[in-house]
This record gives sequence, structure tokens and C-alpha cells, in this order.
Amino acid sequence: MTTRILIADDHPIVLAGIRDVLAGELDLDVVGEAADPVTLIELMTSTLPHAVITDYSMPGGDSFGDGIKLISFLRRSFPDVRLLVLTMVSNPSLVAAMYAAGASGVVLKSHGLGSLVQALRTVLADRVYRPPGLMPVAAAEPADAAVVLARLSPRELEVIRLFTGGMSVGDIARQLQRSAKTVSTQKISAMRKLGVDSDQALIEYCLQASLFA
Repeated sequence: MTTRILIADDHPIVLAGIRDVLAGELDLDVVGEAADPVTLIELMTSTLPHAVITDYSMPGGDSFGDGIKLISFLRRSFPDVRLLVLTMVSNPSLVAAMYAAGASGVVLKSHGLGSLVQALRTVLADRVYRPPGLMPVAAAEPADAAVVLARLSPRELEVIRLFTGGMSVGDIARQLQRSAKTVSTQKISAMRKLGVDSDQALIEYCLQASLFA
């Protein structure tokens, strides 16, 4: 029985490299290739792969999100598919966020694709693959989390908790029955209070402070 693999990356050279690495594995069949999140979702629905090898950051993620949001969406929508993420990101906190969102394994592009087959075999065996040499996330002191929480209003904290859990602003607005504008304002206010200026920095901050552990 062959194992169906779907691959996604917006760089043709990387896609070619993944194909070459998998070409020698007779039991692995690449059933589709995508260069953006929308195409990836469409192919996942039509090809029903056993595993997906996807870039962490691809353009055109307006419909399904990108990065952490994309991983979270894939995990919720296709819970039986193993997710192997390729990334240039080596920040331990952000890599930890990928696992928290639902990645089965992470392969750092800076390490090359030599470990790709091993990583894929690991996740197909229903085990977690972790890149060698990556430093673990340092645990924050409990007092730090208490100080951070005190900065946020209850509504801001609720929005941040749901956002770092993988929900979009629109999803949060529907769940909390607030307008998207209100949720966005509360999210921006919380980010300002925490001293972060991007979604990835927000996720990293929450992980380091163990806010929602």
C-alpha cells in the first residue's frame, strides 16, 4: 500500500527538492503540489493524503490564514492527516507554537532536506518529530504570568486566549458575539499593553509567559 503525500511551498526549487528526496521512497506517492494555502486546502479535500509537508509561510493566506493559523486550520479540518512543517524560523518559542497548533513535526530549512524522510516516517508512525539541536523554550516563572495577566482586561484576555489558540478575529467575533471591529480593537489594545507588534510576537510572548498553559 502506498502512502499519499501532499507537498506545499511557494518556492518551485524547494518543491523540486522535496520531490527529489521522496522519489527514492517507493512506498510514498506525491499526489499533489500547492504553492499557496487555498490550493493546499483544495488538494487536501480532493486527494485525501495521509500526510502533508507544507511550508510555514506562503503568500495568499487570506482565506485560511498562514503560519500558526494555517496549521491550526489544517489540524481542525483534517485531524487524521499528519502535518510536517518546513520553516526558516528557528525561534524555539515559535516552533513550540507550531506544535501547539497541531504540527506533527517541524523541519528547519536551514538544516537542509536530508532529514525530511526520517521526519516523515516519524510522523507517519504517529510520533512527534522534533528538529535536532533546537533549544527548548525556557519556562517562565509563575509570577511573570500573573504580572502579565494583570495588565489585560478580562475581555482582552479572552480575545488573546482564543487568538493564540488558532482562531481568527472573525471566528472570535462570532463566538463571543461581538463585532469584528471590537475584537480587533481589543486585540490591538492587548498587544500594545504586552509590548508586541506582530501576531507571531504575540504568540511567542504568550508561550514564554506560559499564559495559557
